[in-house]
Amino acid sequence: MGSSAVSPSLTSMILNQGNSAEPHLSDAVTAIVKDQNNKAKAEDGSNEEDHISKLDIRVGIVRSVSAHPGAESLYIEQVDLGDKEADVPKEPRTIVSGLVRYVPKDYLEGRAVIVVGNMKPSKLRGVVSEGMLLCAMEQDLNGEVIKVGLLEPAEGSRPGDKITFEGYTDEATIPAAVLTPKRKWFEKSRVHFYVKNGVAYYKGSPFKSAQGLVRCKTISEGQIS
Repeated sequence: MGSSAVSPSLTSMILNQGNSAEPHLSDAVTAIVKDQNNKAKAEDGSNEEDHISKLDIRVGIVRSVSAHPGAESLYIEQVDLGDKEADVPKEPRTIVSGLVRYVPKDYLEGRAVIVVGNMKPSKLRGVVSEGMLLCAMEQDLNGEVIKVGLLEPAEGSRPGDKITFEGYTDEATIPAAVLTPKRKWFEKSRVHFYVKNGVAYYKGSPFKSAQGLVRCKTISEGQIS
């Protein structure tokens, strides 16, 4: 791990400046020390900005599942995220997921899931997808995905229930309206997602709805995507 301590040579320079030091020496030393401190923080990750507050992660209910007409590996799901307009419930969102090989249709349909609800809508083989289901995955030694499992909220969770992370977000946190792809807020957050003992975490803080912890029933240890 990096250290923010000032090196002996720099310490000596600072102590021996006195009145005879050139006027610019103090500024130069300060700049060097600041650069060393920044490098130390970069090494231990302490200056890394958290982007998790930008993500709108919610509970969804998969109302229906159909085969994608243009891709055998994709499902088209209608997912209720509790969206409302003027207090009137909106239609479920269309979400396209590559889960055909890993999750049976009968298991997925009617299931409570965890969704990133503010992904920028994008076409997947001609069908616009309006969100992303979060899943845990296991990989082999070559990095190939061999197993995928849904992240599922605690029993009693409802469509639209917010997922929070203690120490990072709470019920009052307002996410971005839409995740800007070029800023990579999702990608920068996702690298810190993982499952341990069946519980989903972000940087050691569990995924949690008002009803309890988010879990994966089929994968005990793995990454989340």
